[in-house]
Amino acid sequence: QAADLLSQSAAKSPDNPEIQFHLGMAEYMMGRTDAARGAFEKAVGSGTDFEGKEEARRRLASLGKEGGAGENLSTAELEASLKQQPSDPVGLARVGEAYEKQGAVAKAADAYEQALKANPNMLTATMKLAQLNAGPLKNPDKALQYAKKARELAPGDPHATATVGSIAFQLGNYTWAYSLLQEGGRQLPNDPAVLDDLAWAAYSLGKVAEARQTMQSVLSSGSGSPQSTDAKTFLSMTALSADGNGVLASEAEINSALSADPNYVPALTARAALQAKRGDSVGAEATYRQILQRFPDFVPAQRDLAAILVNDPTKRDAAYDLATKARRTISGDPLISIVLGRVSYERKDFSRAIQLFQESAREKPLDAKSLYYLGMAHAQAKHKAEAKETLNRALQAGLGDAEASEAKRALADIGGS
Repeated sequence: QAADLLSQSAAKSPDNPEIQFHLGMAEYMMGRTDAARGAFEKAVGSGTDFEGKEEARRRLASLGKEGGAGENLSTAELEASLKQQPSDPVGLARVGEAYEKQGAVAKAADAYEQALKANPNMLTATMKLAQLNAGPLKNPDKALQYAKKARELAPGDPHATATVGSIAFQLGNYTWAYSLLQEGGRQLPNDPAVLDDLAWAAYSLGKVAEARQTMQSVLSSGSGSPQSTDAKTFLSMTALSADGNGVLASEAEINSALSADPNYVPALTARAALQAKRGDSVGAEATYRQILQRFPDFVPAQRDLAAILVNDPTKRDAAYDLATKARRTISGDPLISIVLGRVSYERKDFSRAIQLFQESAREKPLDAKSLYYLGMAHAQAKHKAEAKETLNRALQAGLGDAEASEAKRALADIGGS
């Protein structure tokens, strides 16, 4: 807040060296070294003497020129410099960065924690600690604590918002990640790293169309970005899982993606679609469960797994729970309605079953098996005309032997064929 107020004052009085000095110190203490360097340069470059000018020179010398030698000191040189000002938050943070580059993450975290003791409101150190604890230190509780603090320190900073969103995604807090990355993405619409993270957050919640559109934006923002390769693979795999016919011809591509990353969900989703297409319900069930371990709220896997489980009498309750959860996100999906209709029929809630099958039929024509259950539900509800018409349609559509026999028996009972 102090830096913001001083920035406003500096904008009104850009030639006042004292204001520039105090702005530089405020930015410096927050770890915003580029902004601090710019303010110190203006303060030192003024022909007017003021209290603090020597301090501004010292701080500027410690920062060095942007991209110059001062930014590339060795760990030993940084530690030696720190002995002169052991409570300098920027010095401590730079030591932390040096340790991080060496892979000494525990030492890096200790340096960042000391920087926070020197200045509890230092955003850069807070975000670094969130990232280290979410990643190599594997301390999700601490990571979440620091991520929330970073969010509080800079609620309006889009880069901080996007970084916290990325950390939330790492921690498996996909709903919060999506919210933060949406916010960051609105303010940084051409940043491929932010867009890539946003696409993954959307995908983790089953928002596949939105994720694909966002990944297209990653490619549009520059084919040379580090994220462009991920975007191309993502778009290829998600297109396969959406194309029931194309997936059969692309098994090698799917296997290649999974050999690189066995938990790559777009490729797992394509593999599950391939297994289901081949009638391998056991394999598809196992793959969908693997997907939901990675992304518990991935709605397409919830729906498609429910469609498999509903055929097993011992797993129908699980199918119902999955379909109900998926329906909260994608209401009106015809397959979800069929699953819920099947379970309702088995639970002898025939009026509810009829409602659900009819709901599905409004979105997509029912297959033979669904027509059979709708007709049987009408028969149980004593809707004779509807039962006769629907069961005859089911038979014409090509029922399996067991259902065909039951349909014919039901038609005989109600006096029609």
